[in-house]
Amino acid sequence: MTRHLLVALATVLSLLVAVIAGVLSWAADGSIPRAVLCGGGAFVVWMTLSVLLYSALGLLDRGVGEG
Repeated sequence: MTRHLLVALATVLSLLVAVIAGVLSWAADGSIPRAVLCGGGAFVVWMTLSVLLYSALGLLDRGVGEG
């Protein structure tokens, strides 16, 4: 259960970072395709870093949080 919540948290935070990066990119040069690309890249990077951090801390191991 804890693993699912951590992955959900990582996803929501990644979406937030992606939207902020996309909006800032769009505000800088006004190109929508470039803003979508920037937001998508930010999502991938933030999600990867989040999952790697959770994994390195041992929070995504099967034994953690189970009975």
